[in-house]
Amino acid sequence: MKTPKIVTIKEQVYEIIKNRILTQEYQFGEKINIGSLSKELGISNSPIREALSQLGQEGLVVSTPNSGLRVVNMSKRDLFEQAQMVYFWMIGSYRYCAENDKTEQLVRDLEECLKKQKKYYEEKNHYKFIYYSDYFDRCILATTENSRLLKQFDAIFPLFFLASGSYLQRSEKEWHLSIQEHEKILLAIKEKKHDEVQEAIKVHYFKPSWTLDI
Repeated sequence: MKTPKIVTIKEQVYEIIKNRILTQEYQFGEKINIGSLSKELGISNSPIREALSQLGQEGLVVSTPNSGLRVVNMSKRDLFEQAQMVYFWMIGSYRYCAENDKTEQLVRDLEECLKKQKKYYEEKNHYKFIYYSDYFDRCILATTENSRLLKQFDAIFPLFFLASGSYLQRSEKEWHLSIQEHEKILLAIKEKKHDEVQEAIKVHYFKPSWTLDI
């Protein structure tokens, strides 16, 4: 018989604050008031500080000498560099997948992920829609079975989620475009049109609004 996992107060607070950041209840750059949270949750400051420390390690919270703790602000350069990094990972992972004849399993994984993305599009569930939108991309990396690569991706997943949320939250049109781009990537993979896959991934990741003049 499994022993039930005991969730600490710090872990509960961590999930509460993280959820508020990822759903953008706490906006980019917004100050996090420990005293207000302590009063709201009816707990001491210690578990809140511990939770914020963990969120700081994940890059969701930043500390500045004069401003205290704030939700991270994502500049145009931050968005560009993050998109560029994941794009490089995806292209390399897909090439490995194609060269090692792993596309059949990848297609099954992507179809399942896209099915869920469409489901949450219909339900207008913003949080889960973004999760499966980003997880679609993770499926391509997962074909490498490279634990170090996946560990790195998972480490930035909260920031990746936040960036995606910032982009997709602007309009329902962006939600629909995300699905269309994933459908195009999936179709090209099914048809083993490797150059088209790579071009579709590039289009998916480099939005005009994220481009830098560098």
